[in-house]
Amino acid sequence: MTGDIRGRIIIEGTNGCMIKIGESMFGMPLEGEMLESFAAELGNMLAGNIATSLAGENTLIDITPPTVIVGNTKMFGFHEAINLPISLKGVGTLHIILMIEM
Repeated sequence: MTGDIRGRIIIEGTNGCMIKIGESMFGMPLEGEMLESFAAELGNMLAGNIATSLAGENTLIDITPPTVIVGNTKMFGFHEAINLPISLKGVGTLHIILMIEM
């Protein structure tokens, strides 16, 4: 994301968790490239909602295209990170992580 706040919004969850969310939204399990595309779109929906909420507080941000990371990774260059775990009954836990750039 860019604008008044620069950084990244990360949605961390297991494949099983993403499959269950996708199935609840579309009525069928998603796999492979469809699951990865859904994960990116879920990121767009959440980031867009966050941007809209912040605009109401006079903080302007623009969302950037999502990146889907499968597997382990390390990220550097951020000043601060906020982790919001969200537990979904029967699905699992998603972590919404806001990483603010230096």
